[in-house]
Amino acid sequence: MIDPNLPVFEKRRVVTHEEIDDLNHVNNVVYVQWAANIASEHWLQVATPEMLDSFGWVMLKHCITYKKSAVLGDQILIRTQAGRATNVRYERSIEIYNESTMDLLAKTTSDWCAIDKNGKPIKISQEIRDLFETS
Repeated sequence: MIDPNLPVFEKRRVVTHEEIDDLNHVNNVVYVQWAANIASEHWLQVATPEMLDSFGWVMLKHCITYKKSAVLGDQILIRTQAGRATNVRYERSIEIYNESTMDLLAKTTSDWCAIDKNGKPIKISQEIRDLFETS
């Protein structure tokens, strides 16, 4: 999953009432939304304005393993990093923790495709690779 030798982007949040399901824990769909959100936030932080104007990313594949439940009011730590890249795909790893206990709640791997403003895949440049390797 997350490689301690590569840069990690982190975000903290608190579980809200809207994220709780009828079983009194965070709904599984919420973890997927958190994963998508942190990937987008990471990109927004590292990309240049020109990159943001030129293209974006779409999630092609998402695999998630649920380990433990989060409940209302839990402090959550979400960590992500970009992994291996092909011509048009980037692998992203995400780990979601209960920040108070550092229990791993869920871990994910997803494949993202770079697209231009018309929705067509574009090649991942060395400039983009460098952004993820140093941020």
